[in-house]
Amino acid sequence: MSAPRPGARRRSLASVLPAAGLLPLIIWQIVFFVVPVVLIVGLSFWRSKSYRPVPDFTFDNYAAIFARPAIWRALLLSVETAAFVTVACAVLAFPVAYFIAKKAGRWRGLLLVAVIAPFWVSIVMRVAAWRLLLGEHGVINQVAMGLGLTSEPLSFLLYSPVSTAIGLIYAYLPLYVLPLYAAISNIHDSWIDAAMDLNASPARTFREVILPLSAPGLVVGAVFCFVFGVGEFVTPALLGGGKQLMFSQVIQDEFQRRLDWPSGSAMAVVLLVLVFTALALSMKWIRRASGETGS
Repeated sequence: MSAPRPGARRRSLASVLPAAGLLPLIIWQIVFFVVPVVLIVGLSFWRSKSYRPVPDFTFDNYAAIFARPAIWRALLLSVETAAFVTVACAVLAFPVAYFIAKKAGRWRGLLLVAVIAPFWVSIVMRVAAWRLLLGEHGVINQVAMGLGLTSEPLSFLLYSPVSTAIGLIYAYLPLYVLPLYAAISNIHDSWIDAAMDLNASPARTFREVILPLSAPGLVVGAVFCFVFGVGEFVTPALLGGGKQLMFSQVIQDEFQRRLDWPSGSAMAVVLLVLVFTALALSMKWIRRASGETGS
């Protein structure tokens, strides 16, 4: 029996190395994502008795979610806030991404660093800074009263859905700018110039050339903002004031205050299903858009 040729051995090694390189990532995902999700899903079907999970298969935890209006209000508030933050980030991110991609020139690299610079600071510190800005004795209220725009502090700026939305927009705006920048950078200037040469107005050029070609970046940014926003905990906890709880805060309350782990697990599964549904719909749209672009 003849030994394998050196060329065949090299080809076999080349086909194995990429898979071996993925092995640490696969192990990481299994240990820190798949296993916890499986445990949470299993625990969501248990009962809670004397503040302890009891392995008794039941759908009562999911039925309780549908029967408790407070949970539905929290879930609806989370979805509404995440949707508003997503739309606001899209409106704010588009001109920033377009300027960096098409107009910044040699300042492009510096501006991209400025976009991601907030991520170098802890989210807790950034949210604490917003508390100083939005508080009744904060910078914004002091400036507004100093300019005569209001005679008393605006109490709704802090510990309200308004402050939560402001904090989330600030936190996730860079996550919208970056995919939009990548999409707009792929739009050739000649395509825009051709539309202008054909007497298309700037508004029509934007509507029929720039916007459709930047749609993948819009979708990816929307996924980032919505998925992170609907499950956000730190920002609503520090800026919301606990007056109107978001869904993540209700889940935390079930685990830590009520000590009802099965019920909290069921809520976490509902949130996970919502997130995966949003991801599946967005991926389906991106594949369809990529197919139409390729054809």
